[in-house]
This record gives sequence, C-alpha cells and structure tokens, in this order.
Amino acid sequence: MDAIKTYLFSFLVVLVVFYGCDENDDALIDTEETFTVEQLTNSAYYSKEKGGSSVLIMEKGNIIYENYHNGADENTATDIHSATKLFWMSVCALAKQQGLLNYEEFVANTITEWQDVNLHPGKNQIKIQHLLTLSSGLSQDFLTISNTSNTYQYVVDELKMINTPNSKFSYGPSNYYVFGVFLERKLKSSGISKNPLEYLETEIFEKIGLEYESWNYDQAGNPNIPNGCTITPRNWVKYGQFLLNEGKWNGVQIIQSDLLKEMYIPKGPNPGHGNFVWLNLVDGYGFNENDSAPDGSAGGMIYYNGYTEIIAGLGSGKNRMYLIPSKDIVILRQTQLEDDTFEDSEFLDILLD
Repeated sequence: MDAIKTYLFSFLVVLVVFYGCDENDDALIDTEETFTVEQLTNSAYYSKEKGGSSVLIMEKGNIIYENYHNGADENTATDIHSATKLFWMSVCALAKQQGLLNYEEFVANTITEWQDVNLHPGKNQIKIQHLLTLSSGLSQDFLTISNTSNTYQYVVDELKMINTPNSKFSYGPSNYYVFGVFLERKLKSSGISKNPLEYLETEIFEKIGLEYESWNYDQAGNPNIPNGCTITPRNWVKYGQFLLNEGKWNGVQIIQSDLLKEMYIPKGPNPGHGNFVWLNLVDGYGFNENDSAPDGSAGGMIYYNGYTEIIAGLGSGKNRMYLIPSKDIVILRQTQLEDDTFEDSEFLDILLD
C-alpha cells in the first residue's frame, strides 16, 4: 500500500512539472475521491491557459482540490461579476419563508409608482415570478444602467416594457435591480432597516461564515444586485455547499429545503433558467436561443454531455460555480480577466467525461 501511495505521489509531481504550474500554485488532491489526478490537473491547466486564476473543488463538504495559477494564490479575490446573481436565489427563498413576498404577487403593489398606467404602461402586470425567470418584459438598458448614479431610481422611473410578461426570456440586470428595490421596500414596510445586501449578510453570509472582500455600490449608495461581489474561492465555495446542504448549515436549517428546490424548477420561457439560477436542462439556452447545446445533446447549454442536474452561477471573465447535487460536489473556476475563451462544456468535459 505504501508503494502505491509513493507511486501516486510521484505521478502527481510529474504531472505538475509537466504542465508548468506557477511557483505559487497550490494543489491539494485526494486520489481516492471522484476525480482522477489527471482530470484535476488537466482542468487546472485548461483554466490557466484560458487566463484563469483558480480551480477549487469541494466534495461532501471537504475541499479535495485547489489550484492557483497566473499569479494568484488562496488569498486572491476576484470580481465574480454576474455569478453574484446566484446569491439572490437563496434570498428570494428566505424572503418567501419569512412571509416577505409571494411569487404570484404583483410588483406594483410594492413599487406603487407602477400603478400609474399612463406613466408606466404594462408594468402593473409584472409579478415577482416574472422577475425571477427574467421574463418580466422590461428593457435591459445595459449601458445606461451601468452608468447611472442611482440604479434603483432609474429602474423604477425609466425602464420600458418591450414584451408582455412571461412571453420572452431576456437576460440582463433590470429584473435584479427591480427586485432590489422591491425587497428594500418590503423590508422597510416590515420594520427591518436593512438594504438587500445587509439582509443577505445577516440572514445568510454571517450564519455560514462567508466573508467577501468587497461589493460594488452605485453613487447613491445602493448595493449592486446582479453583480459586484469580489470574493476568494475558499469563501465562495461555502455558499455552494450551503445550497447542496439544501439550506442547512452546522445542523441549523436556515432556509427550508423545499423552498430552495423550488428555485430549480423552470417556470418561464427558458428551460435553462429557473428562479435567479442557471440550469443544465435539455433545450435550455443562455443569453439567447442560439446559445444552446448542439441538437441531440444529452445535456444543456452548460455541459452538453449530460448531468442535467447541474445548477450554476455564471459570471463574466468566466467566473463559474457549478453544483452537482447527486455527487455533493461544488466546482469553482475564477479569473481576474473581464473576458476569455474559456468554455463551460470543454472545462466540465475534462472533469466529468
């Protein structure tokens, strides 16, 4: 047995040298787990070649592999961009649990400005469920929203209806910012003097021991909702495990498991998107209907070759969190770049094929 362990260790060393890892790379591998040494090492090499900074894998609550590259180490925090959106999925489930919202309620009951149909035609028909499935019909206004001084005020006053609710999936920031305004007003009306980020921090992050490095705000002091979290892999992975634990942490059920599972059921026009979360279901798609798996694929647009259970947070650069519930696995990939040629299915093919 000792001879076998010695051989495996020697084999790992050869692989690390062969693939030319940076001096500050740190790999922790348990060869008795799901993945082979070759799969793990090759996944890190792929990430590195595409400009990434880290790959971290947690299985059954334990980190079984982490590799830092292109100058990064375990203390390197990256802006995960739109992967930030995944946090709000659990916030929605918790808010429902606490009686703060109902998915079938009309947003205009809380954002009362939208009750004026002359100024805001069509907006009084938007339900919370439409926000969660990104099918509200609201315009996205990417550039304007990112440059406005008060994003919350802008999405209340300026967004236009361009589709009827639940008729079309439209990826972008609008639905998240509207949700931020909605939640802030719901909290205030319930006597809770917190903004949405403070609610996320106290109700979830602090309870699971997650600490982020920074969060972006607009000039008016509103925290960004769809993006803006900068975090290290070892902190981010805690949230992934919290989701795999179905809302439980250290024996305490923070969010009811059935409310989290409900978020993974596609209820809008895009089978590849649940409630504020990406899914790997067949026929699902990404930013548009052309961003999908090839015809006849066993999986969805995240991983073509199966594992339709995959749940994901996807951010620019390509910052990624993939969850595989049946294997109790969290897979993270982070990068400090704004954009690169990393492909989800190629990366996961290395690990899962």
